[in-house]
Amino acid sequence: MRIEKVECIPMVYPMDRPIYSGTGRCDARQLLLVRIYTDTGLVGIGEAAPYGGPVWSTKAVLDDEIGPMLIGEDPVNTERIWHKCYFAHFQHGRGGIFISALSGVDIALWDLKGKITDLPLYQLLGGFRDQISVYGSGGFYKEGEGIEELVKEAESYAARGMHGVKIKVARTNAPFSIRAFTQDAECRMVTLEEDIQRVAAVKKALGKDCRLMVDANTNWDAQTALEAGKAFDKIGVHFLEEPVRTDDLEGSARLAGELVTKIAGYETECLVPNYMRMIRMGAVDIVQPDLSWCGGITEGYKIAMLAAAHYMECALHVWSSGILVAASAHVSCAIPNGAMMEYDMTENVFREELMVDPLLPDRNGTITLTDQPGLGVEVKEEVVERYRVDR
Repeated sequence: MRIEKVECIPMVYPMDRPIYSGTGRCDARQLLLVRIYTDTGLVGIGEAAPYGGPVWSTKAVLDDEIGPMLIGEDPVNTERIWHKCYFAHFQHGRGGIFISALSGVDIALWDLKGKITDLPLYQLLGGFRDQISVYGSGGFYKEGEGIEELVKEAESYAARGMHGVKIKVARTNAPFSIRAFTQDAECRMVTLEEDIQRVAAVKKALGKDCRLMVDANTNWDAQTALEAGKAFDKIGVHFLEEPVRTDDLEGSARLAGELVTKIAGYETECLVPNYMRMIRMGAVDIVQPDLSWCGGITEGYKIAMLAAAHYMECALHVWSSGILVAASAHVSCAIPNGAMMEYDMTENVFREELMVDPLLPDRNGTITLTDQPGLGVEVKEEVVERYRVDR
């Protein structure tokens, strides 16, 4: 069996209204769909993370650099293909959009590998379980909405059986804040005290049986994050995600050492060596890679096993389409340290409407995998055509 063609389809869905995190504004959802075709007719499906820039940038890397290197390769040889692509371009591709592009290819290759062997991906990777609990991810800042609306949103996730809720924090002025470059008059900043009040109100509404997580999107310096984290300790927050800049391992380690609230991260990091440094420095309590961003399933599985070797949970970051939901659920179920998985609850047509049979959490907030080979998902061609932006 040989690879004949690699197809990359950029898609954009304009949202009805913008949502805001600590670091910026989101007006649209982007998706770079990856398909790998073989000479036997089997097709693998994946997606590459377009976070932080236009989807076209990642598409260019896939079309011009990575895609041509796959032609003629046996798709089963995922390790060989990953290293072939990475080391051919590592002088300018040790992170960023190159690794995102490689991640999309790698996910599609593992989907193919499952179809070739007629095994669901989680069994192909080890088959530790066939179910994973999820938490509802949302709680963005929105113009005209305050604590009351935020609490109602969080309660709606809990009412759907979600095992936890995650909301945004850190839309505050702080030293080295990324917000200094992304001021937006349409959605005001908040004070640190207001942010803490938001968190306390949501936790009070959720009660002790539903976990609350908060995500700072790397916007705080260590001192501000420590001040917030001490308040979160009293409130009972389960984890604080990406409190400081990704490269501030010392600052993150200080937080992990001083706070009861666990430090989770960093989805903005990629590759095993970087996570190894993070773990060795004690910068995180929960390891949180994104499969469409960190190097794909090949690299993501190794990161998860590295975490397992240090007796740490791996809670995958998932904020994209139903393809990534499926890939992340399979990897989470394959590993012994798979923790509660993120399930994006914001406006996102690519999460469910795109999928022929979307992988949805049940009334108990649990995703159960089937015996379908590979990722076990298909996309609706009419939805692809509706939102693709390359025609």
